[in-house]
Amino acid sequence: MAERARSNQRLEVGSDVAAVLRPQEAARLHDVREFDRVRCAICGEWIEPDSSAATSVSVALHGDSVAVEFTHARCAPSHADLAPLVVLAQAEPLGIVYAQALHPEAGAVLLWERKLDLRVPRVGEPDECLYLDPLWWDGFHTALADEPVRLLADWLLRAEGEDLVLEHSQREVERFHGALQRSPPGWLDSLRESGFCLLIVGAGIGLQRPAAAAIQLAMRERRALLGLAEYEVT
Repeated sequence: MAERARSNQRLEVGSDVAAVLRPQEAARLHDVREFDRVRCAICGEWIEPDSSAATSVSVALHGDSVAVEFTHARCAPSHADLAPLVVLAQAEPLGIVYAQALHPEAGAVLLWERKLDLRVPRVGEPDECLYLDPLWWDGFHTALADEPVRLLADWLLRAEGEDLVLEHSQREVERFHGALQRSPPGWLDSLRESGFCLLIVGAGIGLQRPAAAAIQLAMRERRALLGLAEYEVT
């Protein structure tokens, strides 16, 4: 996985903000401050990447997503304006909603997304889905028009008790609690027989109420990344 620059002194992340961030999201926030030009949400002035100004980051509910805002630390401290019930919902299974499907051609399919869809506003561009940092999802890709889904190097899906665990370079990235027990009929047999699983990680799909149209739309809008991972047969 790509090496990342860090500078905690340049970005203030309050404890309430840190409590709702996944590791890859926290890493991406530091990268945004380090390399991107962002606008202060309070005074409206630009904060340049090479600026030594202390910067804070805050999150607040904005419809179905969560807006990420950068400000000068002097303008506002880092804070999370989230309802307590939403914060509590992140406890287990670590803010992830997942679904399993059996495709007639692709075989076993595993889809998941963040419960809290954190977005970084971009001027003149679509908001950035913080969870879908391509450096973190090394090798995952958007839907390809005339190419098959690519095989993911150094990614492995394995069983541990009733859970499925996704690893990258032997490090656990996501754990899907109870996935073996709740899988649809034939799903596990297909997984074991082929030795591979189609993975789809997305943002704002609505997997609490899975629907093929919503998943396809997420793929078209590049709110979903795909990859084919090897399954470790035990």
